[in-house]
Amino acid sequence: MIRRATLAAIVGLALLAGGTCVFAESPEDTFDAACRAYDQGHWDAAADGFRSLLRYGLADARLEYNLANTEYKRGHLGEAILHYERARRLNPGDAETVANLAIARAKLRDVVEEDDGAGVLHAVRAAQDRIGVSAQATLLLVCLWLVAAIVTWCGSRTGGFTPGWGWTLAGLSLATFLIFLSWRATWSRLEGTPRAVVLKPSVEALAGPGLNNAALFTLHEGIAVTIESEREGWLQVSLPNGLTGWVVKDAAERI
Repeated sequence: MIRRATLAAIVGLALLAGGTCVFAESPEDTFDAACRAYDQGHWDAAADGFRSLLRYGLADARLEYNLANTEYKRGHLGEAILHYERARRLNPGDAETVANLAIARAKLRDVVEEDDGAGVLHAVRAAQDRIGVSAQATLLLVCLWLVAAIVTWCGSRTGGFTPGWGWTLAGLSLATFLIFLSWRATWSRLEGTPRAVVLKPSVEALAGPGLNNAALFTLHEGIAVTIESEREGWLQVSLPNGLTGWVVKDAAERI
């Protein structure tokens, strides 16, 4: 299933942010044409339509999700996972994106267990992802303003802090600290850690940045890796199981 929506608001936000979007035809027409092509099973035309909108810098979860679905239909597993991951980063709480990403990952040749925690930890991370980075940042700012307001008000009034206000401030300060830790962990997991998806059918991970180095292991299309460092033409990548190696830069694309 694809997402149908009007893109006027998205384009407007891009212009307000200082971007310049010049379309040969209206973005709504391009989007509608891509949706029609998808419905008719014309996967190449649909992919070209959705991708043409993304080239203008329109970062939108719906576009990424639609392109991911289209690439999956085309049999391009690596591209599908790349765009599902980007859609999830933009809208981490979307259940359909998470479910489709899991379906695509199930087709991977490389099976690497990710340490996503268990029990309570898994539930906490899932809740953090649903809330997202931006919502947690907003809540953190609200709490900081409330702390500042209480300190300012109690510090300026006669009698200063009463026990009630003191306990309120202590509780709010603790909540602010916990929200900060949650925001920091969510940001690091979803946005702060540079990751990439392998797009080549297969690529050798080498012991160093050069073709003369020994091959350590093989990565296949669609596997997501963490970027540890970068040199000219090479990426040092790691897997959740601890394996680390160097791959040619054009074998993977950043999420």
